[in-house]
Amino acid sequence: MVPRRALSALVLALAAQTAPAQPLVGWTRTPTIGVVANGDDPRIALVDEAVRFWNDTLAGLGSGFRLGPVTRVDQPVPEGDLDSLSHAALGAYGQHGIRVPESLRRGPGDLTVYLAHTEFVSFAGPFEEGRRVVGIRGQQFPPLTLPNVARNVIAHEIGHAIGLGHNVDPTLLMCGRPAPCRPAAFRSKQARMFPLSEEEKRQLLLMYPPDWKPR
Repeated sequence: MVPRRALSALVLALAAQTAPAQPLVGWTRTPTIGVVANGDDPRIALVDEAVRFWNDTLAGLGSGFRLGPVTRVDQPVPEGDLDSLSHAALGAYGQHGIRVPESLRRGPGDLTVYLAHTEFVSFAGPFEEGRRVVGIRGQQFPPLTLPNVARNVIAHEIGHAIGLGHNVDPTLLMCGRPAPCRPAAFRSKQARMFPLSEEEKRQLLLMYPPDWKPR
């Protein structure tokens, strides 16, 4: 039985933002992926796995878009700035005008994933032209302590960073607020990604059709 407080954390961690007021915009170039982590963080491998998942999904749909190569950087993670940006992104998901702290503007990729050690709501955003940030809460905080959950949280947030919003089906990867999603349902002894909806596949092809080419 998961305590009520832990359940609240589970909900927040995957449903990190409200549904966007406007459709998100896709990439116009092949984004490089940077991963910033302290030391030998096991979640680095989960970022690689999430990038493969999205590229395999895009290939299976016939899209011309792919996420670019992953670069790993071992350096201090700007925990306080991630916490501040998490709160800002929570209130304005998918919208422009959020001030990104300077420390997060110097990431090693067009899309930079920060693997933190502190407790904040995992997030993706803001969605600036040519640069996006993903922040993942510390692995010692629920729900990342549950088996199979961290890989889905990371894939979920990267899904936002390539242009998808939330859906309302708790059995799908991109479920999020205001739907009653339960990331604890991703708990599994078997490593697996939750699926996308048919509508999300359609959205991906609209953003990234077969003839998509970087501008």
